[in-house]
Amino acid sequence: MGRRGFLALAGTTAGSGLLAACSTASTAPPAVPAAEPGTHGADVPALPGIENPELTIGFIPITCASPLVNAAPLGIYAKHGLRVTLKKYAGWADLWGAYVAGEVQATHMLAPMPLALHHGFASGRKTTRMPLITNVNGQAITLANRHRDTVRGPEDMRGFVLGIPFDFSMHNLLLRHYLSTGGLDPDLDVDLRILRPADMVANLLTGNIDGFLGPDPFNQLAVARGAGYLFTLTRDLWDGHPCCCLGVSDEWAFENPVTYRALTRAVADAAVWSDDPAHRPQAAASMATEQFLNQQPELLTAILTGTYPDGTGRTMQEPDRIGFRPFPREDFGMWILTQLQRWGLTDGRDLGDSSALYAATTEVFDTPAAARALHDLGIGIPSARTETITGIPFNPARTDIWTRREVTS
Repeated sequence: MGRRGFLALAGTTAGSGLLAACSTASTAPPAVPAAEPGTHGADVPALPGIENPELTIGFIPITCASPLVNAAPLGIYAKHGLRVTLKKYAGWADLWGAYVAGEVQATHMLAPMPLALHHGFASGRKTTRMPLITNVNGQAITLANRHRDTVRGPEDMRGFVLGIPFDFSMHNLLLRHYLSTGGLDPDLDVDLRILRPADMVANLLTGNIDGFLGPDPFNQLAVARGAGYLFTLTRDLWDGHPCCCLGVSDEWAFENPVTYRALTRAVADAAVWSDDPAHRPQAAASMATEQFLNQQPELLTAILTGTYPDGTGRTMQEPDRIGFRPFPREDFGMWILTQLQRWGLTDGRDLGDSSALYAATTEVFDTPAAARALHDLGIGIPSARTETITGIPFNPARTDIWTRREVTS
């Protein structure tokens, strides 16, 4: 699929069975009883003066959506004065189109999406702000079993067909960078194919692809179905990398400032709750039901607790396989922008130097809203740190290094 073809995909699926997966989650009978407001998360009262408490929030049924999803059955939205309908979409192109069309007031997004939408890197531009990261880590490179004895690193993936969920995804950017560390050009030496997350395991089973860099639960599902094995977790490429986020339009946030604050508080509250290891089994059971992820609770528990089979006969212990730490570090956005430029995903525009990239990031990353939400919940802002990607420290003052096709230092 071409880089500008994803919105066409959303249109062509409108009459297909796959798009029938889109549903209003709140209308399905819940298998997990909704909690009473105030029984989970921080003990804080709802804000007064919420302009529009009824919201529709779009999501993709993957574990990255845990804070957005679990805030509903656990009563966290209600505690913060919101009446939320969760609407499920089959793929990111579908959700992109729904957001641009105004079908949802807020939505689950891949971390590069708000930057691409706001700065007009593809069709369907919409001024957008991103107040929270919904998860860090939580992805993997999963390969077909036939490659177990032959692939040791990215240099062994020449000629592979590899699935990714979207152009504007951390999956695409991380996989491209990882392949480049093995001397491969991801535009020439491999075939990167956009697949809906739910289609990745089937394509692996049928031999249409050699592997994928995708979200859970589909990496673990590939193991459960005997389709593949976990070659590496993305946390081993960049520990603490962003993956998904909450996005809203600038217009909606401006017109509904108290609702926006309440939403940001609620999702931050749910993220902090989800990040607690003691809550992971309950989080798995809560979002396993049909109206949410529609997966076996045991599969989700293995992912969220980090005790899981990797498909090679080993049981792994990786408690930080996925995390839910919501503060949107500006270095995240700057690195994403360097990679969008590096791989030709900025619609031909040169994004400029480090100061220009910082400005482009802060137009979208609403760190003041995140800081206020965490403060409201009695939680401090995380301290600054240096991000390290495939062993290379990211220096936000030297972004020029990261826009080169080959990054060496």
